[in-house]
Parts: sequence; structure tokens; C-alpha cells
Amino acid sequence: MVCWKLYHNFENWIGKIFFRYGVFVGTYPVIVLIVSMLVSGLLGIGMINLTVQTDVEKVYTPPNSQASQDRALLRDLFRDTSAEDFNSYSSINANLFGSVIFRRKDSSNMLSLENIREIEKIYHAITVNVSGNGLDYFQLCAVQNSTCAVDGDFIFSDEFQRLLQSDRITYPVLEKKYIESVFGDVLVMDGLLKSAKLIKLQLNLRQDTQTYKEDSKLWEAAFLTFMKNVQSDTLDVSFAHSTSLDEELSENIKGDILFVSITFTLMIVYATLVTTSCDPILDRQNLGRAGVLATGLSILASFGLGSACGVEFVSIAGVMPFLILGIGIDDMFILLAGLANAPLSETGPNRVGDMMRTSGVAVTITSLTDMFAFGIGASSVFPGVRNFCIYTGLAIFFCYINFVTFFVACVAINERRMGDKRHACTCMRIRLKDEMKNESRMKRSCCGGRKPSTKEDLESFIEKVPGKLLSKFVTSLPFKIVTLVGFAVYLGVSIYGVTKFKEGFDITNLVSDDSYFHEYNTLNQRHFTQRIPLSFTFTEPLQYSDTRTDSAISSLMTDVTSDRLVESQIQISWYRSYRFSTFFDGSSEANFVTGLKPFLLYNPQFKADILFDDSEQVIRASRIYVLTNDLKDSTEQGELMQRMRQITSDSTLPVTVFSPPFIFYEQYVVIVRSTLKTVGIAVLVIFVITALFMPSPLLILYVTVTMVMIMTGIFGFMYFWNLTLSSITMIHIIMSIGFSVDFSAHICHAYMTVEGDTRDKKVKNALLRAGGPILNGSVSSLLGILMLVFSQSYIFQSFFKVMLLVILIGMGHSLFFLPVVLSLVGPFDSRRSGKGNDYHTPNQQHNNHGNGTEKVKLSVEDDKNTSGNLIGSYQGDPV
Repeated sequence: MVCWKLYHNFENWIGKIFFRYGVFVGTYPVIVLIVSMLVSGLLGIGMINLTVQTDVEKVYTPPNSQASQDRALLRDLFRDTSAEDFNSYSSINANLFGSVIFRRKDSSNMLSLENIREIEKIYHAITVNVSGNGLDYFQLCAVQNSTCAVDGDFIFSDEFQRLLQSDRITYPVLEKKYIESVFGDVLVMDGLLKSAKLIKLQLNLRQDTQTYKEDSKLWEAAFLTFMKNVQSDTLDVSFAHSTSLDEELSENIKGDILFVSITFTLMIVYATLVTTSCDPILDRQNLGRAGVLATGLSILASFGLGSACGVEFVSIAGVMPFLILGIGIDDMFILLAGLANAPLSETGPNRVGDMMRTSGVAVTITSLTDMFAFGIGASSVFPGVRNFCIYTGLAIFFCYINFVTFFVACVAINERRMGDKRHACTCMRIRLKDEMKNESRMKRSCCGGRKPSTKEDLESFIEKVPGKLLSKFVTSLPFKIVTLVGFAVYLGVSIYGVTKFKEGFDITNLVSDDSYFHEYNTLNQRHFTQRIPLSFTFTEPLQYSDTRTDSAISSLMTDVTSDRLVESQIQISWYRSYRFSTFFDGSSEANFVTGLKPFLLYNPQFKADILFDDSEQVIRASRIYVLTNDLKDSTEQGELMQRMRQITSDSTLPVTVFSPPFIFYEQYVVIVRSTLKTVGIAVLVIFVITALFMPSPLLILYVTVTMVMIMTGIFGFMYFWNLTLSSITMIHIIMSIGFSVDFSAHICHAYMTVEGDTRDKKVKNALLRAGGPILNGSVSSLLGILMLVFSQSYIFQSFFKVMLLVILIGMGHSLFFLPVVLSLVGPFDSRRSGKGNDYHTPNQQHNNHGNGTEKVKLSVEDDKNTSGNLIGSYQGDPV
């Protein structure tokens, strides 16, 4: 009893606030409408400051990560040597390059002189015809041993072609050179390369100064233009350069604007269809279009304010309009349902107030949960997630503001129109059908209206049918049994999917399937060995001649090469090579350094790995390398990085492990922790919001359990849809938290506000009130994401998949599972049950004690005193 009293006292208190606000907007709708549009328009001006960020590192990796700090440390120690002593394994920054993969049109073996000569022909065409700022490749190339560093150009040498003809190409090492990165989809027998269906060349560029870096990037752009026009009678060519992914992300953003436009059109058509009535007075299709317009203004305002505040637009934020359209139209249907239930005998402002008293609370609950979910998501360590959540949180905020101002003002104006008996399309005054008995049937149909006498008169067929159908069978015993069993099976399947759910992120998925980069990267990932170099840098001076130092280095490398993902036979170590050379002298540190210098003259490949101090007598820092095994699984990549860091942490030496891909591996390490933290905080906050607006222990429990069940289903079915946990799907999960509450909150709030002398009757009445808005809101959300099916972007496609899960699972819980649960063990006040035992007409609700009677009368009197006029009052008999 205490909970029921607390709930109804709170409902009456907050309802009174919303009622008075609704009366105010209903009294001055034009002013509210103009102010709302002006605010959104002025905020939209901020879009002139819109900046787009497509740098994959900046968007999809956590800033200030351990990898980025290690990179900064190594940059301070070792300078870029791409102009004189380039080695891809020693690069601290990601290399600049243009890369080409060749394969025969018939997918046969590439190891023939004919194919090699065709590749050489295309290679020479690139070096001659492609230039950056007037500089050709030979003027911009990275240099190794006084020649351009082109990975794979050895295939043009006479020695290689001689070995090719004699079938004596050793693999994976050919004359002390590892050639795995050059040949793809290989066949090896007895250590000899017999077949390779792909050959890759990589033309590396210098970036030792800012000027050369900019010129090299211009060369990459020209390279791309040139390669798009390359044709060969026998070979297919796939190509990419170092920033291809960033550029293709930018193209995706431009290409998906079309889908936004089509989606807006679909939503306008659907909203119009649902709200259309054959009666020109009762027709509410203008309100349907106003709902879509309110959503559009919200998107404009959010982009404008976010841009003005310097929030960079990221490609993931491109899905925001599709999401907001669904949320906005859902709010519209909830408000229109509240309007249909408002007393018909009241004035227009009071009907608007009654709409806000009932539906305003429901819209506020769902908007707050969504806003807080995205607000918490804005604290993510991933810039892409953070910026998306900022833009979406702002859009939801403005969507709420626009619906309680702009849309409510439109409702008030529409009420005034109906009260003045004006045509919905022409706004001309028309007569009632009863007054046109002598007119033709067509004229009566097109130009004659009627007064609403019941709630059903104000609702279209599509709005009425869902609630009526559901209320007929949802409380039957067979349906309850089938529903509970079905959801038990659903939960079991979902839990199984959760146990199999993995983390991972393939950058190829960021671009469309028809992108040149998608083709190149797919071939590269599938057919070429993916080894990465790991550098172990001794960041402080050591006594290298000391046997303890030698023992510590040996122990470190033993631990490293013992890892299952590290190639134990491949080490690039100046230290080991020097110790086994004739130049080595370990009798003292001075002699160690003295012998090292002539060793470096004969082994220049190690010069960039040793940093002397100004005196040239002390080794300030040095580095050695190992190569990993074939790494293609993102989980393995993240785990390898962590194990290598643990090994260096356990070492007595001041050593740092780093590889450029570590920048991207960081997300695999923090994504689970970050997601669980964000989801946990969001669930807690939403729990508090639910408790504030629906202070009933049972309802809070049901909403929480339903939210957990929906989230479990989303995680589980993401596995069946081949989606993995990444910075992209993390956004979808955050989005799902708010949506999972929206569905359950609507039906629970309706259950608590309707009358009924049994739980079954309360459930039926709740479905009559909220079933239509929930179903129509779900359909509108589905239409909002429908066009994403045709998108080539992984971001948009994954958003569609997760949103489809959210909508279908959420709708199932709100329209089937929760009604069954509430009909069995829902909160029930037996002392209030006699106050009504069926779904009330608006006037009956109005006349019930404790359900708004006093505040309605007060507001009517206030309205008479302030305006002196009852706007839009219906003069018919009370219902």
C-alpha cells in the first residue's frame, strides 16, 4: 500500500507540473513554435565549424595509451632514417608507401618470366609517371644501401630470374632475405618455392622531414590516380597506399548522405499514413509530418552545437540521424496516444495539458534514460565512441526539447483548427457532415467533417488495431505458457551466444565492399603472411661488456622467443651479431665500443639501432628485433602485446617493447574493460532514473530484469550474426541500453496509470493505451534503419544488425513478456481496483478521483482568467 500511495502521489505531483506546462503551450502555441524553430536554426549555424576526422588512429584507438607513450619515447631517442638507411622493421612511425598486389586473371601461378616482365613494366611506369610536387619516385623513395627501398624488387634481378628458370628459389629465406611478404598463396616443397599466385611490391617513401613527408603524401595521391587507370591483358592489380583507409572512410561519409535523405522521406510517408484519417477535421497527418520535422530540427541543432564546441565529426556519427528518427517518431506516437485519451469536453489548452500529464512523463523517462546512456558513453577512452555519444546525446536532448515545445505547439494549433472546424489540408472552415445531408456523398466525404465523440474517433486504424488485437489474447492461459517457455528458450540461446562472443576488429570492415582498399586488404590479409617486427629498446646506458648484462639480454630474448606467437629462429640483433664477430672485444666497455664502430662499417644495417652519446664513447640506447609468427586474429594480437610487456617488465634491464601496430592493438586490451565499465555505470544510472519516475519495487525489478534479458539477447545474437566486440559495436551496445529501457518503461508506466479490478484487466487496458504507440514506434524505427541494408559500410551494416536486434527483442519483451509477467505477478492495489474495471473513456478518466480531477478544474479556471477565451472547445455532448 505504501508503494502504491507513493507512486500515485509522485505521479500526481509530476503530472500537475506537466499539465500546467501543456496548458501554457496550448495557450501560446505560435510563440512557442517560433522560439523553438529559431533556437534550432541558430544552433544549426554552428555547422559552419564542422570538422571531419577520418584518421583511423585518432578515431578508433585510445589516446595516451601505453603504445602511444612508448612511441613518443622512441621518437625522442631515434631519428627517422628513411632517407639513408631505411628498414621497415625499425620504423617507429607507420611507413608511407604505395603497394601493388599482382595476380593472374586466371588465378594461376605467377612464377614465370612472362609475369615478372609484365610486373616490371607496370613498376617502371609507376616510377616514371607518378610524382609528388614535381618529384618522381626516385627522388622521394626511402633509401637502403644507396638504392630505393622497394620490397620485392629483387624479382627483377638477373639472379632471381636465373633461380626461377632452374626452379631453385628457396623459401622463406632466399640468400639471407626473407621473402614471405612478397609472395602470397604459396606452394612449397622441400624448402623450394613451387608456386605463388600473388606477388606484392611495396614502394616505400621517405618522411624524414615535414617537407618530404608532405611531398610523399602528394605522390601517394598521384599513385592512386595512376593505378586506377592501369590495365593489363594478363594480370589483375590491387593497390593501396598508407592513408587509403582514412580516405575511404571520408568517401563513406559522403556516400551515405543519400540514405539519410531517403530515410527521412520514408519516415514522413509512414508518419503521414499512420495519422491519416478520412475525416478532414479529425485528420492528423500534419502532426505526423510535424513529428518528423521536429526530429530533423533536433539533428540540425545537435550537429550545430557539437560543431561549434569543436567536437569532431567521425564516420560512426553518420548513423545518428537514423537512430534519432526512430526515437523521435516513437515520442510522437506516445504523445498522440495521450492526446487521444484526453477529455473531449475540455478546451484545447487543457487537452494539451492532459496529454502532457500522461504521455509527457513517459516521454521524459525514455529521453532521460537515453540521454544518460549516451552521456556516460561520452566518457569512453575511444575518441570515436566519445564523439558519437556526444552528438547523439545532444540530438536526444534536443529531440526531447523540440517535442515538448515545437511538436506540442503543433498539437495545440491542430486542436485549435479542429475546434474551429477547419479542413486539415486547406484550413478553410467547413460544415459538419450532419449539416450537409442535402449534399452529394463525395462532397460530404471531402468537404464535411464531424465532431469527435470517443477516443477511437481521434485514432487512425493503424493506431487502434495493435492494442485491440494484443489485448484479446495476451492474458489467455495458453498464450502465457507459450510466451514464458519461448522466452526461456530465447534466454538459453542468448546465454550460449554470450559465452561465444569475442572481441575483435578488422579495419577492412571500415570501408565498403566495392572499395579498392577493401579488395587490396582482403588479398593481403588472406594470402600473405602477417608477421610484425617487435623492437626491444634498451632506453638507458648499459654496461654491455659486463657478463651480467649479457646474461640479462640472453634471458630476455629466451623468454621472448619462447612465446608461441614469436618466430624463435628470427632475430635481428646487432648485439648478438657483434659478439660473434671478429671485431668483438668485451674486456672493457671502452674496448667494447671501440670494436663496435668498425663492425658497423661492415654491417651498416645495424647503424640505426645504436645511439651514441655526444662523446661517441657511450651507448645511450640500442634496440634489437624479433618477428612474430603469422598474426591474423585480433585477440591473439592483443594478448601477445600484453605478454611481451610483462616479459620486459619482469626483466632487470630498462627495456621497452614496441611495434607500430601496437597503437591499434591497444583497443583489444581495453575494449572489454571499457565496455563493461560503461554498461555497468549506465545500467546503475538508468536504475536510479526508473526508481525516481516509477517508485515501485516490483516495477523497478521487472524493468531491470527485462533490460538484462534484452542486453543478454543482443550480446548473444551478435555472435550468431558474426559481430565482434570493438570500438564500433561498443557504440551499438551503449545505444541498446537506453532502448532496452524505453520499451519496458512504456508498458510499465501504462500498467500503473490505467484502472482494472484484476491484473489481467489492467494489462489489457495498458495494451490498449500503449500497445499501438509501442508497435508503431517500433515499425518507424525499423523504417528508420531500413535503408542501411543497402549501405556498403560496415559501420552502417553493423548498426542495422544491432538495431534490428534491439527493436525486435525490445518489442517482444514489452508487448509479450512483460504483459504476461504483469498479469501474473504485477503490482496491484486491491483497494483501488473497484474504481474502474475497464478501459476508461477520456471523460471517465477525467472524473475519477485522484486521477487529475482537481488539477484539471484548477487549470481550466486559470485559463479562463488569463486568456478570457476557451480555445478549441468542443461543443458536443460529453462522452
